[in-house]
Amino acid sequence: MNENLSEFEDLVKRLLLPDNTVRGKAEEQYYTYLTEDTDSCLTFLLSMINFSEADEVIALSLVLLRRNVVSEFNPFWSKSTEETQNTIHQSLFEEYTKQKRFYFKKLIADILIAIDKKSMTENENKNDEFLIYLFKTIENNSELELQTFMYIIKEMCVYNPQALVTKVGELSELFSNCLSNEVNLNIRSDTTIAICSFIPLLEKENQEEYNILIPLMVDVLWALIENGDQDLAENCLKSIVQLASRTIKPFKKQTKLILEQMLKINETENEKFEIDMPLKLLAVELLITFIETASGVVVETEGFLTRLIQCGIQLLTNIDENEEIDDFDNTKETIVEELSPVSKGGSIIDRISLQLGGEMIVKDIFKLIPDLLGSEFWNYRFAGLRTLEYISEGCRKTMLPELGSIVELVVPMLSDPHFRVCYQAIDTIQEFTVGFCPFLQNDYSDLILPKLIKLFDSESYLMKANVCACLTKYLQKIKNPEPIVDYIASIMDNLLKVFENTNYNSQTKEELIVQEQAISTIAAMSIALKADFLGYYDQIMKLSKAILKEATLDEQRLLCGKTIDCVALIGRATGHESFENDALEVMKIMIDAQENSEINSDDPKLPYILKAWAQIAVVLKEKFVPYLEVLMPLIWEQAGQKIDLIVVDELDTQAQEALIGREVIVFGDKLIGINTTVLISISKALELCYSLVHVLGHHFIQYVDKTLEIVLHLTPCIYDHKIRYYCSLLIPELFNSIVLALKLKTINNLDKNVLDHFFNESIKELYNAVMSESKQDILSSQLEAISDLIEYYGKEGIDEQNIPILIEVIVSEIKDSVQRRELLIQKTIEGEKYVDESGLSGDIILQQDLQEENEIFEALTQIISNLAQNCFQFFYPHFEKLIFPFFNILIKLGNHPINSQYSFSALSSIILYGEQNLFQFYWEIIKENALEWMPHIEQTGVMQAAAYAIGVCAQRAESDQLFKKDAPAIANFIIQTLQAISELENDDDMLLAKDHLISALGKICFYHSQTVPFSELAPVWLQLLPIEKDHKEAQWNIKSLVKYIENNNNVILGENNQNLAKIFQILTFSINTSLLNKESQDQILKLFGQFKNEYQSNQIESLIQDFEQELKEKFVEIWEKL
Repeated sequence: MNENLSEFEDLVKRLLLPDNTVRGKAEEQYYTYLTEDTDSCLTFLLSMINFSEADEVIALSLVLLRRNVVSEFNPFWSKSTEETQNTIHQSLFEEYTKQKRFYFKKLIADILIAIDKKSMTENENKNDEFLIYLFKTIENNSELELQTFMYIIKEMCVYNPQALVTKVGELSELFSNCLSNEVNLNIRSDTTIAICSFIPLLEKENQEEYNILIPLMVDVLWALIENGDQDLAENCLKSIVQLASRTIKPFKKQTKLILEQMLKINETENEKFEIDMPLKLLAVELLITFIETASGVVVETEGFLTRLIQCGIQLLTNIDENEEIDDFDNTKETIVEELSPVSKGGSIIDRISLQLGGEMIVKDIFKLIPDLLGSEFWNYRFAGLRTLEYISEGCRKTMLPELGSIVELVVPMLSDPHFRVCYQAIDTIQEFTVGFCPFLQNDYSDLILPKLIKLFDSESYLMKANVCACLTKYLQKIKNPEPIVDYIASIMDNLLKVFENTNYNSQTKEELIVQEQAISTIAAMSIALKADFLGYYDQIMKLSKAILKEATLDEQRLLCGKTIDCVALIGRATGHESFENDALEVMKIMIDAQENSEINSDDPKLPYILKAWAQIAVVLKEKFVPYLEVLMPLIWEQAGQKIDLIVVDELDTQAQEALIGREVIVFGDKLIGINTTVLISISKALELCYSLVHVLGHHFIQYVDKTLEIVLHLTPCIYDHKIRYYCSLLIPELFNSIVLALKLKTINNLDKNVLDHFFNESIKELYNAVMSESKQDILSSQLEAISDLIEYYGKEGIDEQNIPILIEVIVSEIKDSVQRRELLIQKTIEGEKYVDESGLSGDIILQQDLQEENEIFEALTQIISNLAQNCFQFFYPHFEKLIFPFFNILIKLGNHPINSQYSFSALSSIILYGEQNLFQFYWEIIKENALEWMPHIEQTGVMQAAAYAIGVCAQRAESDQLFKKDAPAIANFIIQTLQAISELENDDDMLLAKDHLISALGKICFYHSQTVPFSELAPVWLQLLPIEKDHKEAQWNIKSLVKYIENNNNVILGENNQNLAKIFQILTFSINTSLLNKESQDQILKLFGQFKNEYQSNQIESLIQDFEQELKEKFVEIWEKL
């Protein structure tokens, strides 16, 4: 036996050797032994504890034994006999009791935890034997047992949490006792870590009870700091930070304490001990969490806010002058690493500004800025500029009135002698171009641009590149090129100089970096100037073609990609007549590159090429179709890539090394590592495909089948929301391509069977996607896709077999959306704050989430409308039985306004497209709830929907006696509501509500002129026009008005045509706007033509004399062209 053990020990030793060949053979021998004689191998691994004298052999044997227990990807523990398993289990219990060394005790405990978890999984009634045993081992208060116990509790929180649920009482008491000052500091430290792992397992209402332990945990932290145990202190604080990121409940009554102590860690300078920067940064991380979750305490506690700001700025000054900048694309990350003091300091300033806003912090910050920017120390000037950059988003509203004085502070820093300060000044201006657009560009270009242009003379290629990057943003955000006209020539001259005398066969890295940025700036300039860029068209096209032909080295691929993109953007922006020929030449270069296999999925120019194809397609339209033959295989190849995944067990730590560099998601007890590069490539290909189908319509028909096959396969992709999003956009566009091709008969052998198959397959995949979707924004796009499919399919398409799954989608999502909205509202009421991965604060996220729920409900009501319009006879019985009961409740006053708003919309669709015998039932519901809701004029959305519903009822109720009886009172009620809102501010929502109220009154007058006092109501309607926002209502009202005039309606025209000036004002306002379609615009022009024949010029001048100047000029221009 000993001889066999010696051989096995030698095998384990060889597994530890650094020589790859020797170790590889040992691994093969070990695996063969494990496979052929599992029981003996597992038993030998256990025996090494007592047989071997080498610690490293014992440790590896225990690690291998644990791996065989925990990993579900190898079957060896399950293959072993029950006798072997019981022997190992019992022996480990005994070894755990005897073991006096903490490290080995931990390794043994890990195996016992894993074994017990497996046993409890297989038999849910079985107790955790090891946990029961552990509580007995600590009764003697042995320090080793207590320390190991806390380690095990921490591990069990991750790997076997259900076992701890029954021990809450005992653990709480033990935690409290182990944090006392009398206990060994190492045990107190391990207890702190265990508590932080344990609390999130509890129900939220029970987590707050642990607030009494927070001060004790902070005491432990300070004891470790003062004792010089920085590593242990870091571990403790890291656990506290992780706890706060998971739940804030236990900290609620200790917020001031935490803020004070974390600030103290950053402020402390003590001769006896020094606090390391990593520990300070952890304290900052906790501060950031509390800024986001307890901003009220920050504001209310005197001095906290000022100290937080000072802490953030002080960290910003902690920048190393000598750090090298290796690559422009990663400049900021190189200058300021993500976990550096500068980054953390910036996070404090950024989060404070986003959470509290300018009114709370700008005053304090601007007391410091002048001294910072005027400091003799470059790092303080840097900190001042970086602070301005970070607060510009959250404090925009407060900073905007003072923008001039702020710009005057920043611009001189563009001439700062220190490289990093000057570089940061460019970054700050760049951030301002986004945050203060368009005011910065409109009002301060004369201050900013000369200084930026001068920096083209810098000897630093990075400075030049950063100037280009800044100008690119500056130009992308410009609304009107007039403020930059005087600088265009200088900017373009400097950009073109960047490319002069370049030998692309021996191009330096520095030249390449600057040119990559400069070509993007040229593209941005073309977009900003549009047709005014034509003077540079020929020169830039010549340059671009030269780059594409000569820059053939691997490192020049990004430059070529950006150049291709630049060419496409210039062509689209300028509309140059010769662009078609230039585009063809550039596309030939792209095709040659593809055919020569120069492009692969990780090619940096690929995203630009794909984007360029789309831009060129927009310009060339149907002339682009021949190039689909070359382009679509590339898109299919990109979109059809196999998603690169690695799946490992969450307990298999060695296998997890393969996850490095991948995005990791947790799925049950598995970790899935995803190659995100592939996902990005797929989503970009789908985005391009969507652009092409959208632009080309039925011309895309030959490529629909293959594209649809890929898209339907990707629709349920759980690994990337962008892929799901573009699939939901593509499906209805592809469907519409077939519909249009059928109508236009553009291809042979295409019939309705193809459409039926497409619809059925698409609905099935979208149904599965909707029912499993967790992201609200994607869910709304998927529901919109279903709605679009129904709309495009039309009345002859949908049959009864499709209805049940569509009804299931509607019912399920109405329930879920209402519940989600209630939860979000409750969070808002409770003031619960949180921050998502993008860094947005809780309030902003809650508003975004609520908006997404609105979009979901809107999509659901649109599905209902399209089903009612296209297959009412199949749809209505399901609606009446399964959907109407929800809306009959949600429409009532007291529900959330959004729920009521879309209930009105849904019932309007039933009235609009339903049978006449249903009218009275639904009118009573609409009338009762509209009368209750509409006095609540602050609820503009409900008011709009209720008014629309009344208008629909008026339109559909020409012969209904009940409506005729109600019509006069309803009309007066609408007028009263319009009077009530007349003094309120006209934002977009209010304008839409007004439009629908006016239109409802107009429909009552138009369809029920014999029932209501038309001579009183119609003039009121006329004076309330024009419709300002809603194009559908605008078209109906203009058509009705024109019809009245054509019929010489005396009430509308007024006595002696006294209302003609008002009529001209309404028609002039509405024509040549997006409100009206061509038919309505032509009606107005025809009417104006008739008036021109009937009236003298002086009469017309008299009619328009009271028009506002802009409206008068518009009328005169139209009149003169008649």
